[in-house]
Amino acid sequence: MSNNNKKKVEMDTVDRRLMIELLRDARTSLRRLSEEMNVSPATLHNRLTRLVQEGIIKGFTALVDYSKLGYSLSAVIMVKVDGKHLLEFEKEISNIDNITAVYDVVGDYDVILVAKFRSVEDLDSFLKQLLKNPKIERTYTSIVLNVIKEDPRVRI
Repeated sequence: MSNNNKKKVEMDTVDRRLMIELLRDARTSLRRLSEEMNVSPATLHNRLTRLVQEGIIKGFTALVDYSKLGYSLSAVIMVKVDGKHLLEFEKEISNIDNITAVYDVVGDYDVILVAKFRSVEDLDSFLKQLLKNPKIERTYTSIVLNVIKEDPRVRI
């Protein structure tokens, strides 16, 4: 489903404030938030449940510094895919652990991948495996030198 076909969910100030606080720290207790926001814990629980059911909140996760885990190399890989295999390729590549983002795009390339690797050798091995895939027409890879900002949170 394209983003244009998705139903926009209306949020009021309580929903927005709840989202902002959860984006700042998803471990924050609803009891503490209810005191700060002057809203009952039951109301916040119901709001949170609705935001999850509506698909606004997809899940709760930790922001990880991958370089501290040895994944010091980030790469942006643009991929040109044989058109009839695009969806199949996107589904397959989404299951690879090193891939942190898969974007379906328009332009000279069809897919943009963001991936983390421990070394240039690991990246090289990944690219060689990728290019063995008959669905792939060509790739263009950029290695990230410095991360200025890497945060999936958007200000709402």
